[in-house]
Amino acid sequence: MIERRLVTDSLRLLLETSTGKPCGIGALPQLAGKAAEPPYSVVRSLPLTLDGAPFSDLNEDAGTQYQVDCVARSHAQAEWLADRARTGVLGRDRAGRWLNPLSVPGWSCYARSLVLDAGPEDDPAAVIVAYVIRFQLDWTPAG
Repeated sequence: MIERRLVTDSLRLLLETSTGKPCGIGALPQLAGKAAEPPYSVVRSLPLTLDGAPFSDLNEDAGTQYQVDCVARSHAQAEWLADRARTGVLGRDRAGRWLNPLSVPGWSCYARSLVLDAGPEDDPAAVIVAYVIRFQLDWTPAG
């Protein structure tokens, strides 16, 4: 069975690389022991589904869902960060290969999709703007 922690770590690394901004797992990212200043993103694990073989079989496919909260100081900055995150996860080159790999030993991510693009909150009085995106990542054993 796929180790969820490895998927989460790989997605966090992909987001940091593709956005150039810090990314936390389930919480505000830390830089040198201090809370990161916006813009940054936070990855949150959502439901895991298994498909195919029985649960105890090591050859089942897995579907993981993640929420990415893009946190910024302004509406425009939140949209910029969300655009970078979306392109980082879903972007492909002309040959159809993913622009950014998701590396999990023994597994291949064969499909990535956008589940929800909620957009930024539109509260002009807010000090922080959050833009919520959800992704589905589908995995099969590499072999």
